[in-house]
Amino acid sequence: MSVKYQLDGDVAVITLSRPDRFNAIEVNLARGVIESMERARTEARAVVVTGEGKAFCSGADLSVLESDDDQGSDLEEFLDNVFHPMVHAITDAPVPVVAAVNGVAAGAGMGIALGCDIRVMADSAFFTSAFTAIGLAPDSGTTFWLPQHLGVSKAIELAMTNKRVPAEEAYRLGLCAEVVPDDEVVTKAVELAKSLADMVPDSLVTTRNLIRGATSLSFEEALQKEKREQGRLGMTAEHREGVAAFMEKRKPNYRAVQK
Repeated sequence: MSVKYQLDGDVAVITLSRPDRFNAIEVNLARGVIESMERARTEARAVVVTGEGKAFCSGADLSVLESDDDQGSDLEEFLDNVFHPMVHAITDAPVPVVAAVNGVAAGAGMGIALGCDIRVMADSAFFTSAFTAIGLAPDSGTTFWLPQHLGVSKAIELAMTNKRVPAEEAYRLGLCAEVVPDDEVVTKAVELAKSLADMVPDSLVTTRNLIRGATSLSFEEALQKEKREQGRLGMTAEHREGVAAFMEKRKPNYRAVQK
């Protein structure tokens, strides 16, 4: 079993489970992530993604490709059929996704972590791009997320040099929300996910999409997109419950809202 799935209340904890390979990605692991995210769609209001053992994810399992004669075309096919569906399952999830980065997040593992909505890192964890060390360029969304988080200059530096970014530096750079002791990283991530699960998934995912999309819009286009989404959300039962709870000075109970 390359991926483990567990429900903690209405938070799905998805664990990459190839610890002997530092949770390197191959077909079965990618499919396991996709299937787990699909299951979470119907069972959970938030997701935590983490790794088993000493690593979050060490990137692609290069042993899968090392014996092939035409690695270039194989890599393109691998990305199309394995990596990209897995990445989209995480980045396009209909609920918020928290990464519990318990160890090294290298190569595509870094891309996956950066594609989650929020990251909690263990003290011993670190990011490294790793791609140029084997003559490749970053994939799995890394070239999109790094400049989004850091700006172009810093993104190029980290991607070219493969510098290790330890947890405390990642926090200073804004790559994670919190750094915690190693044995607390999953617990803290689940706590954060539960606080998000108390809210409205549609509202949270819409917020994610508005912020991501705004980088390619003009200010006026962003205003208009905000207006359309506010109009839609303003018609929901969850919004009515939120306003009622505010007026009544109580905590809203979005789980009990009747559609």
